[in-house]
Amino acid sequence: MRLLLVIVSVVIGAIISASGFASDSEWQQHNDMLRTRIITASDNTESDQVLVAWEADLAPGWKTYWRSPGEAGLPVRVRVGDSEKEIQYPLPERFELFGLTTYGYKDRILLPFFVSRSELNEGLVVDASFMVCKDICVPFDSHYEINDELSSLSIHDGRIKSWMDKVPSKNDKAGLKINNVRITGKIGHQRLVVDVEADQALSKADLLAEGTGPYEFGVPSVKLVSDGTKARFVLPIMTMNKSLDIKGETLRFTLSDGKGNAIDRTVDTSS
Repeated sequence: MRLLLVIVSVVIGAIISASGFASDSEWQQHNDMLRTRIITASDNTESDQVLVAWEADLAPGWKTYWRSPGEAGLPVRVRVGDSEKEIQYPLPERFELFGLTTYGYKDRILLPFFVSRSELNEGLVVDASFMVCKDICVPFDSHYEINDELSSLSIHDGRIKSWMDKVPSKNDKAGLKINNVRITGKIGHQRLVVDVEADQALSKADLLAEGTGPYEFGVPSVKLVSDGTKARFVLPIMTMNKSLDIKGETLRFTLSDGKGNAIDRTVDTSS
């Protein structure tokens, strides 16, 4: 019976592949550290934008990086021609690397992004740059091509959707709110204080902060207040420029309740 099920699975997989239920590039191997490819969602909408994804299958212990990798690493970036695409980055994990705090992904991941139909006219060509780290860090540049026409039905739809669901929302979600942001302390020893709230208890909540200057934010300490649906995060600000004043900077926040809900907000700290 087990042998029969294996044979049936192989046959069904071959039929799906031959029937054009997905358009993928070939897997590329990267020094036994990971393999990568480009996959596509179904082409069944009237929109000019088509959803595709960079897929990475990382060997045990290897990690790749979020748009703000932290104190080490480089973010994954993708380009179609001269156009760099905006990756829909799912909520990352926090890692420790050589005593440094980093943000990224492990195991098998999908990073979705959109391409226009005009970019598909003569086949999709994608270039990606990324870094992976374990005991060492290694950068890669890869080139992918999909010459098949997109199918109206893709076997990857469910997987791509599940990763899109992990992308922090720019809309309201689970009552998550950032109520107040302020910079405290003397220049050179400043801290970021952020007050948040949600519909549910925030006992597993996390906050990631990003800026554009020569500084990073450390791992936050968190204190629950009220009935646990409000919290205060305090993040150390780390910079080599001890005369740098962070007040007035525009900062980007990713707030997660630790229960599958997350929001993406940009806040001007000048007020």
